[in-house]
Amino acid sequence: MKMRTFLLASSAALLLAACGGESSAPADDEVLVTEPPVVVTPDETPAEDMASDESVTPEMDPLDQVEDTCGMTDLESYIGQVASEIPEDELPESARIVAPDTQVTEDYRPTRLNVLTDEDGIILSMKCG
Repeated sequence: MKMRTFLLASSAALLLAACGGESSAPADDEVLVTEPPVVVTPDETPAEDMASDESVTPEMDPLDQVEDTCGMTDLESYIGQVASEIPEDELPESARIVAPDTQVTEDYRPTRLNVLTDEDGIILSMKCG
């Protein structure tokens, strides 16, 4: 009986020793990584202040600055107009009109023209892909 108690106690001690918490101090060969400090110069606005600015608009080029593989430069005169004004015979076969809530696949096809519009159907930009 004493042997059984000794074995159970020894087993429990080994299990507890194996599950012992790791030290929070880094080992000699371990590299400690810290985040760089955030530096704000007087002419910059901190990120938390930018969230309250309702007039923030992203800068975007209405036409991609990449090689035109989809025929978008032929249709650049329609930027600022309603997408439905583009004659169907001028749109490439693989073109798609993309409104803000339109779900689209994320596959990249360089010959596909994406006509990006706002909520009212006004063309904001065009991109190949």
